[in-house]
Amino acid sequence: MISLAFYNAFHSYNSSIDQAKNAAFSKLTTISHILSNQISGDAHQKLTSVYSNKDQIGTTEQDYEYNSIHQILAKTAKSLKLNTPIYTLFRSPDKKNLYFGVTSSENPYFRHIYQSPPKELIENFDKGGFVDEYNDENGIWLSAFSPIKNSEGKIVAVVQADQNFNEFMLSVRLMLIKNISFALLIYSVIGFFLYLFLKEILKKEEAYTNSQDNYNRELEIQVDKRTKELNVLNSKLKAVNNELSSFFYSTSHDIRGPLCRILGLSSLAKEEDNKQELVELIELESQKMDDMLKKMILVNNLRTKDLEIEPVVVSDKINQILYLINKKYLKTKAEITIKTETQNLNKFHSDTKILESIITNILDNAFKFSDIKKPKININTFIDSNGILSLSISNNGIKFTEKEKEHAFELFKNKGQADGIRLGLYTIKTAVDKLNGIVSIEDQDQSTEIKVFIPDYYIIKDFELNKEYIHS
Repeated sequence: MISLAFYNAFHSYNSSIDQAKNAAFSKLTTISHILSNQISGDAHQKLTSVYSNKDQIGTTEQDYEYNSIHQILAKTAKSLKLNTPIYTLFRSPDKKNLYFGVTSSENPYFRHIYQSPPKELIENFDKGGFVDEYNDENGIWLSAFSPIKNSEGKIVAVVQADQNFNEFMLSVRLMLIKNISFALLIYSVIGFFLYLFLKEILKKEEAYTNSQDNYNRELEIQVDKRTKELNVLNSKLKAVNNELSSFFYSTSHDIRGPLCRILGLSSLAKEEDNKQELVELIELESQKMDDMLKKMILVNNLRTKDLEIEPVVVSDKINQILYLINKKYLKTKAEITIKTETQNLNKFHSDTKILESIITNILDNAFKFSDIKKPKININTFIDSNGILSLSISNNGIKFTEKEKEHAFELFKNKGQADGIRLGLYTIKTAVDKLNGIVSIEDQDQSTEIKVFIPDYYIIKDFELNKEYIHS
């Protein structure tokens, strides 16, 4: 039994590292993304323009703009109990060097050059992302960064959050030691009582089950308490594009009238001789137009709709939507793989209708654009201990070029593609933005994957309360 305990613990070691990394990147990515929306790009740009020399800012109170950004970073680092400072980076005019800007530390490090920045940071400076296990002059790190934009939409800096890799590995190893110790204790007790008293071990097993139930209940209470203690800044973005909103409204109502008449005439035309094929084509194109208009109306509604928050059982919602999509594409017969995992949290708080629209549009695109002969669809979802929903859906159909991926979520970037896959992706991006999430497209070996990260609503709520506290 002791040997079995060691085998199980070490067998899961690599898996534990991967899970811990995913949790760390989810947390760091969420922190950097939310903070990039809180920091004024205009203030940061003014700061770097006025102070052009290294260490020209010596204290956090020396400059108003510096102190304002510092307070946002410091409050977040303190509330999340981060062991490393959060900081901003900006490029030199020739874009050959990176300089440190504002930091959450009480000791400014202004305009010090970043001696050995990771390649991913340089290449994805304007897009944001994360960096896995890299060395620089200060140590080994796991990092995530997000761009900061000024009022003109120009990227002036990035905000970066780090976790020391040695501390990360130490926590993983400590967890391994705890698991081994715990397993040794349990196996020893079970083995001892199994050898001596079979009846007694049954009583101990019952007591152990009760203690596990109490442990799980206490764990749920602690997770809920820690989630509510997160004091995070995030102002609600409600910049409504009036011109686009007007376009959605007028187009949907102007086209739906004749569209309904086409559908009505199609039903009558079926009764005529030798017109069945024509009628079916009319119905098919009419249905495509109707789907397009529904998506356009959905996007318009998302811009004005107030969130309606309630608990959502994500796995159940995916199965419900998948059932309806399967009925729509009855002839497709896709090979579908579903993997659902939750860590500590059984429920996720969000707007059910918006979450449904995200899942529905991703699955609809996956079915519609999968390989015609042998479609394959993979669905992976989990909610980590920080309350962040990760959803990825991949299919083996259409592949994107790098240029197409860059503008995949822009509705009218290429003329004539708004009624195809681009409209679906634009709808997904609008819905994800409404929930303060992140969406991306990645190429796998034989498939295309859409990945979505959405934080639990109450994390965002705590960020807003934290922001109000700082400004007060």
